[in-house]
Amino acid sequence: MKWLLTYITSSIGKKQVMGAAGLLLVLFVLGHMVGNLQLVLPFPPDPLEAQAAYNAYSNLLTKFKPALYYATIAGLAVIFMVHMYFAVALKLQNLKARGTARYAVEARKGKKQFPTFTMIWSGLAIAAFIIWHILTVRNGAYYYYINPEVADGAVVRDMWLTTVEVLGNPISTVFYMIVVVVLGFHTWHAISSAFQTMGINHQKWTPIIDMMGIAYCVVVAVGYGATAAGSYAVVNFDEKTIAVIEQVKNPSYQKALEALSKRPLEEQKMAAKLIAKNPERAKFIVEREGLHRPSFEKGNFHDKRKKFHKKGGHQRPVKQQEPARNLEENAEQLEIETEGGEE
Repeated sequence: MKWLLTYITSSIGKKQVMGAAGLLLVLFVLGHMVGNLQLVLPFPPDPLEAQAAYNAYSNLLTKFKPALYYATIAGLAVIFMVHMYFAVALKLQNLKARGTARYAVEARKGKKQFPTFTMIWSGLAIAAFIIWHILTVRNGAYYYYINPEVADGAVVRDMWLTTVEVLGNPISTVFYMIVVVVLGFHTWHAISSAFQTMGINHQKWTPIIDMMGIAYCVVVAVGYGATAAGSYAVVNFDEKTIAVIEQVKNPSYQKALEALSKRPLEEQKMAAKLIAKNPERAKFIVEREGLHRPSFEKGNFHDKRKKFHKKGGHQRPVKQQEPARNLEENAEQLEIETEGGEE
């Protein structure tokens, strides 16, 4: 293990570890951007389709929890912290070696690009953004969502609503887009620098790698920027999206979905199918089944309270009306009842 300690304490070792961690983060950033595009593609998006697509994507990332999901999150956190630690360590090491001396000729007048001189600061800005992003989105407002095509009909978190609600705020959107530009500049230099540190430096391949870095920078900046701007536009100006948000955020609707989330999965699936058939009456359906049925907690839609009558001095239970044979019959009956008009 002594060789490993010697390696990671050397300048080249620090640079290579930082570069390798950075390349892993570059792949994550690209994949996350592709997932986020479901918020706005095709544009203008249908809010119900975008809501279903993004929540399906979010559920795909989290359905393996707690083991695999939290292991993945922990792994990403470790990679990010390793990258940041070695970046700061190298910066401090360079400052210490340089002391008070400064170069007579400014390096930035040479071949090095502008991002080279701002890497540490852009990295710190991105770190601050990640903390903000976790607080406002990952640990932000929790809304419930149900759809037969998402999570097999189970009630899940509505990450679409949480995300577009944050991006619908003009201050958040401006901050998001500024950081996107910073991220583009950071990755512009990071990719070519990481490959060079790894020893991949050839007059034939280096220009190609540099072009890949620029292309990645543009794609990521445009992709994330379009997500932020598009989300802001639909949340504030698209009437259909505004209507969907208003319905989903309704406190009684959310309370009903929360109650439904604690019921057996079969009952959640049944409610999901009903809502899919009658989306305009989703609030009525879920409120009725989540709050107003006295025996809903017991796993069916009939009141099982026993009634008695006396016969021969003994109390005997009156034969109750036979419950529906299956959940589908209950669903059909409820659908008939909901066709009667507004609440």
